[in-house]
Amino acid sequence: MDGSRRTLVVGLLADPDTPAEVAAKLVDTLPDILGARVDSEVTWDVRTMTHSVTASVQDPEEVLGAVAEQTAHTEWDIGVYLTDLPMQHGERPILADLDHDRRVAGLSLPGFGPFLQHHEVRNAIVRLVSDLTGTADAGLEAGKHHPSRLGRAVARTLQPVHLVHDDGRHTRRYVTTPWRGRARLLAGMVRTNQPWRLVVGMRSALAAVLGTSAYLTLTSTTTWLLATRLGAGKLTLTLLVAVALMVAWIIGAHHLWERARDPGEREETILFNASTVITLSIGVLTMAVAVYVLTLLGSLFFLEPSVLGSSLGRPPTLGDHLALAWLATGLATIAGALGSGLDSEDAVRRAAYGYRERQRREEIGQDEEDSGGSSSS
Repeated sequence: MDGSRRTLVVGLLADPDTPAEVAAKLVDTLPDILGARVDSEVTWDVRTMTHSVTASVQDPEEVLGAVAEQTAHTEWDIGVYLTDLPMQHGERPILADLDHDRRVAGLSLPGFGPFLQHHEVRNAIVRLVSDLTGTADAGLEAGKHHPSRLGRAVARTLQPVHLVHDDGRHTRRYVTTPWRGRARLLAGMVRTNQPWRLVVGMRSALAAVLGTSAYLTLTSTTTWLLATRLGAGKLTLTLLVAVALMVAWIIGAHHLWERARDPGEREETILFNASTVITLSIGVLTMAVAVYVLTLLGSLFFLEPSVLGSSLGRPPTLGDHLALAWLATGLATIAGALGSGLDSEDAVRRAAYGYRERQRREEIGQDEEDSGGSSSS
């Protein structure tokens, strides 16, 4: 009985970084889910391959064609492309594209938003495979079949667009509303950037800020006095300015600010820059929180009440330690972080879409040069 079962190979073609990680997590779980929800009479074989299609083809109209070309020489029956590049149809973010003739589909991960992204992408792949195999309509515009579990209100924002190409080929595209969809897209871009990983790549910056903060906390009587006399507003402003300077320094030092080369790239450039700033801000704030906690613990442990009280002219309170750790963290971020470097370029690459895409295009260009050189020899 099992020998008569047909096998269908579903290939996940993924961009490097986050899409490749998502695809790797889906390899083990998708076959059972496809068997349960699409066709139980089929043996499902899920495979992955990493290749940045959008590094060479960035027009959404051409992506599926490039995916079909990339998978033409594989044993895949269905190809699903996962990209972290935000795609748009006019002013509307693209969630998914389908090409029934070539049996390929594409998903833009940022369009799925920041929450339960892996879960939503998995459900979307199941629906797309179901549609491409003719088992059922993908039904992404219907609430109960929408890949998101965020409710029917979100499902109603999706709109199917049917495209007819010059060669007579038909494709289907699912887009979201301009405003809610763009907010979700930007949040999804930040989620795809994985800002928490930036902290791992900021080891030298973290060490510099932590060392400066410890010095100010334990040895600077001026910092002690300022911390107890500055109001909450000035203390908050100090830290916000410190974070802003740190973010600006990283962007400037690593040339992460994108500039539109033509008017058609303006909106994409704004999205790229906004996601970079938000990602870096979250990463730097996370670092500042870690430094603040460690500084506070150091202040409570090392600063004896008699020593701190002699400068303050009164017994210190817990509020004094909280304010001191806050001010020391802000000043240390300004003084120490601006002169430190990042240990990991990979952390920066994850924080900026434009930087990441440039790297991928350079890698593909180098591969093409190498293959051209080897073939000519």
